[in-house]
Amino acid sequence: QLFMQECAGEDFDSYGITGHEMRESGMAFVLTRVAFDIYSEINLGDTVEVLTAHDRIEGVSLVREFVITSQKGYCCRATTIWILLNLNTRRILRPTALEHYPPTLNLFKEQVEYEKRVFAKEEVLTTVCDITVDGGYIDENGHVNNTYYQDFVAKAIEGRYCDRFLNHIQISYLHEIFEGETINISGIFEDDIARLRATKGDTGSFEAVLKFRSE
Repeated sequence: QLFMQECAGEDFDSYGITGHEMRESGMAFVLTRVAFDIYSEINLGDTVEVLTAHDRIEGVSLVREFVITSQKGYCCRATTIWILLNLNTRRILRPTALEHYPPTLNLFKEQVEYEKRVFAKEEVLTTVCDITVDGGYIDENGHVNNTYYQDFVAKAIEGRYCDRFLNHIQISYLHEIFEGETINISGIFEDDIARLRATKGDTGSFEAVLKFRSE
């Protein structure tokens, strides 16, 4: 996901929308959902190519698509959904608030499918772990950078699914997490799927779905 974040930043830079200038204007792009379909592993020493496009607008959300390849072929596809956030009020802005707005390219005919509802109301979850966030997780926008949420997910499934290949993951970012806060992660673990929820007290922080197949 770090590769994707860097690639998206370079793409917006090419349209004159730099992260520094946005923060100076009190705005930032915030990820609300990411969904990956994973086809093959990326190993140490592999050379990867990341292709991305700001593809379309859905309401106040911006949809950006990614394709990652290596010398072995397709590694994964990803659909990401972003909002434009006012950093002072933490309120959502319409994309037209940008002075230089990137074109919507509509290059991708399909997006990675994701579950809009991760849990049914009556499901009982098993508590897995608590994680207290230190300053190393915090980015320039003052909250946990989206690339670290996968670390939280990995911690929650530690020791499980070791003989399986992860072929799909989605994370829905519900509320920002800040330095010093403690999140509680609970979940439901089945043979080939894990569903996770992280909370701060009564407030949901994120939800995740992981799907596995045999190696």
